Amino acid sequence: MKERSRNPVTKKIARERIEILFEQARLEFCEHPERSNRYIGIARRIAMRQRIRIDREFRRQFCHHCYAFLVPGKNMRVRVYRRNVVVTCYCCNKKTRYSLGRSHVQST
Repeated sequence: MKERSRNPVTKKIARERIEILFEQARLEFCEHPERSNRYIGIARRIAMRQRIRIDREFRRQFCHHCYAFLVPGKNMRVRVYRRNVVVTCYCCNKKTRYSLGRSHVQST
């Protein structure tokens, strides 16, 4: 196996590539949804190879079960239920729940 680089510059380049791939997936989804799914797969592979986490804003844009790029109203459903956001993927019917968290604003 190839030796992984410990250089922080390569990790920065990997983050930039992941960001570009997610942007391309968003742009290509209307005409080629399978191509946008491929871009997500490539971005995940880059993140795993460089051992970096995908940012939260990007992690919520793909299904963690079938790795499909998610667009609200097209191939996913979003519901709010008991302080949770429930995202249903239409490709695999998997439900993912995200907590809304507590509000830190106190009413007086």
